[in-house]
Amino acid sequence: MSSSVRSYLNLKTTNEDLMQRIEVLEEENQAYKENLENLADRLQLDTINIGLHPSYQYIHAGVVEKQIFEVNNYITLNKGSNDSIKEDMAVVSAKGIVGVIMKVMPHFSRIIPVINPEFHPACMIKRTHFLGTLSWDGKDPRYATLSRLPGHASYIIGDTIVTSGYSAFFPPGAFVGVVEDAYKQKTEEYNSLKIRLFTDFSTLTEVFIIRYLLQDERNEIQKGGNQE
Repeated sequence: MSSSVRSYLNLKTTNEDLMQRIEVLEEENQAYKENLENLADRLQLDTINIGLHPSYQYIHAGVVEKQIFEVNNYITLNKGSNDSIKEDMAVVSAKGIVGVIMKVMPHFSRIIPVINPEFHPACMIKRTHFLGTLSWDGKDPRYATLSRLPGHASYIIGDTIVTSGYSAFFPPGAFVGVVEDAYKQKTEEYNSLKIRLFTDFSTLTEVFIIRYLLQDERNEIQKGGNQE
């Protein structure tokens, strides 16, 4: 066998080995991506299910009715006072916040969701902890606005928005959404951020109702304000 033939065969073998290695690496890369996506899903769900806050308990409930494309939106759940559900309990999905219980019957309860102009939970930028107020303009149920951010507030597109924990409804750090745009009115001293909500209300079928075990104690200490 001539040297040129041997060189050709060696080159062919090398190319074939290289292609096989590339295919193996691509398969491994795809497997890694799938594992990361599955891990992210599990971590997000576990954060809701088992919680990182021992002062909160989570009650699973199903959605039996919802109105999400009007102005005064609401969501009805299949859990009520017989399941220890009370007004003002927060509600979250496996992806992000949903709303707060506004009405309770023995077997059902109704939520005022974040996609209702009457509901304004306190939220913050997770990375920088700057506070703002979440609101909905009655249009697209996929988006909300984080307003009244100080003019010097630090933020970037892609920042994660979470609950602040300063309200008595949600535990601190519950997922809200991600920053997609920012704007500032000429006559205002504050910034406003366009937030894409993590919860997809159009496909929402299951939620978790949050019971705050220290609610009564917190209400009691806040009644007196600065009084001793």
